[in-house]
Amino acid sequence: MNKTQKFSSDIQRIKKRNRNGSAFNLSGALKDLESLFVSQNPHCKVLAQSLFDWWKNDFARGPEIEDEAAEKLTELQAFLNGEEGNESLSQEDWRRVKEEVGYEAENLPLDLLSQMMKTVVEKGAME
Repeated sequence: MNKTQKFSSDIQRIKKRNRNGSAFNLSGALKDLESLFVSQNPHCKVLAQSLFDWWKNDFARGPEIEDEAAEKLTELQAFLNGEEGNESLSQEDWRRVKEEVGYEAENLPLDLLSQMMKTVVEKGAME
């Protein structure tokens, strides 16, 4: 199991932990996910926080965390760790990722920034 697969499993665990019968504690789940996402990315905490905030505002707006939203967060985790993702982010999503990376570029190690920009280019976000 790679880091991304473990992260995906952790999302499911958090979703289960925040369910009480048919009620879902979205606020609690989002706090747990934020803590997990940022702590899993110590090499780029500020970027991780920015990406999480964007994800939360754009994709986690329902009464609970939908599978599609969880897949997008998992893809962001894979991106930050230089792993293959699940291809759940659209080209428009990748453009937003590119913007977020650009905002934090001066705070990222050069090798990490280079790897991230290579992925962004491969995903067609520069067009």
